[in-house]
Amino acid sequence: MSLIKNNRFFIPPPDDESDFKVVFHQMARVGAGRPVDDKGIPEGPWTAELLTDAISRIDANRSGVELRTVQRWFECNDTGISSENIRWLARVFGCGDPVAISEWQMELSNAQSRLTVKRRERKRAENSDAKGPTIDDATRQTKRVRKGLAEKCEWLLSGEASMNLLVSYWLVFGALGLMNYALGTLSVTYSPEDGLNKQVGFIWAPTLTILPLVVLPLYILSVNDLISFWKNGARSQCAVSEQNTDFSTSADGWMLKVKSFSFSFWAIALFSLFLVFGFQWAGIYLPAYMSGDTGGVQVDRYLVALSRPEVISIQQAMILSGVGYLYTASYIAIFLLGLLFLVIIALDYRETCGHSTQQTLATTGLTIREAGNRIIWGSFRIAALGLWIATLVKLQIVYLSSDAKDFVSWLSWDAQAALGLIATQNGWLDNSSVSHFTTFLMMAVTVATFGFCFAKVHEAYAGLPFDDDKDRSGQVRDLIVRMSAVIILLSANLLLVGRFEGFSLLVALSVIATFYVVRRPSLNQS
Repeated sequence: MSLIKNNRFFIPPPDDESDFKVVFHQMARVGAGRPVDDKGIPEGPWTAELLTDAISRIDANRSGVELRTVQRWFECNDTGISSENIRWLARVFGCGDPVAISEWQMELSNAQSRLTVKRRERKRAENSDAKGPTIDDATRQTKRVRKGLAEKCEWLLSGEASMNLLVSYWLVFGALGLMNYALGTLSVTYSPEDGLNKQVGFIWAPTLTILPLVVLPLYILSVNDLISFWKNGARSQCAVSEQNTDFSTSADGWMLKVKSFSFSFWAIALFSLFLVFGFQWAGIYLPAYMSGDTGGVQVDRYLVALSRPEVISIQQAMILSGVGYLYTASYIAIFLLGLLFLVIIALDYRETCGHSTQQTLATTGLTIREAGNRIIWGSFRIAALGLWIATLVKLQIVYLSSDAKDFVSWLSWDAQAALGLIATQNGWLDNSSVSHFTTFLMMAVTVATFGFCFAKVHEAYAGLPFDDDKDRSGQVRDLIVRMSAVIILLSANLLLVGRFEGFSLLVALSVIATFYVVRRPSLNQS
């Protein structure tokens, strides 16, 4: 039941056994006490800043309220509310009506008392556990600590753990650099044909420099940002159904959703280990080392031992290639896990919003739409960076098939030839690589995932009881068109690498578009 009092959105006190945190978060989500428009719909949910300002504007409240104090009310913790602030919060929820204010003051006081009782019981239980846990308690604790693969992956790509992952990649990059330096393959050439000394060293490979130093960190941070946004705040704001009013259940619901995809997490782990690492290293490189013949496979910093045994021995190359392909398998796994989390978030968003009632949707439709816009934007950024991971792999393998002396010269000659500055064009060597098909699959999976996320978010939009204003809707449609154009451009860039004279200009254009992706503000801020 909701009413309009003094041109503000009024909801009567729930009069149940909920504690202060539950009551407050429920009222903040639906915007109780906020101004309404001509249709009786509130302007949106309360934020800490808006509520601080509203309380500070109360005439009788000369000292106001600290923003940090209000922020603690929004946090999922045991912090309650003082008697003084109950008076001011009751005035906000009571919409200035004396009777309603009195009712809300009583409800908030009772809710605070229930929170205090819960806090004491929790501390008493903790003290009891500290004195000596029983065998059953130890068993339950062991079960709580033990995490499955899905939970570990979620932990790895969200929060502070993602920064540890990023630092780990940089450290491994440094270790690989030192190994290549010690073995003499940091910069090394071989002669595939007379008069050509082709560079295949570590520092000339974009998959071992640009990818781990720039693109992969941005990818990890983008995945972390979207997961953290959804599970730590947006999910609870969108879960406004009458059956899900407990704010503290949001994290549990998210983890249950993640664990339901356990098979997918295991499939990605096994695919990366046995196909990306096992098939390429044990199925391609080891036979070449054993036979002493590449068999038409591209010569790179690992197989150069067959042509330059005086630089690096075959035994050393076997170890170096094994470590290198484990590294490759790990970032392919991160790439696929990022896309999997996009799917999980999009499905969770659709299901969460689908469980909301029409009454609560009317009060939180804008929040649901803003969360959906943020998910679309996050999916777009992750998809664009994912396409660049695949593109860098494609650039590397196409370069190894060219007759250019080094990677930079290869791109430079192509650009100059396309502009008519030189007559010489890049030629091709007679070799092959399975990675051509791999990069195509990476592109297809990335584009399909972005399209799936976009479709699921718009399914949720279809259930909203009202539309945004025309100007805002036009801005969103314009950004969607731009997003689609960038995804198409990056996909074409990947497919056409080395396919025509001047492809390097398309690569440069794609770089510019990617900077646009990384720096552009999110949809709900546009």
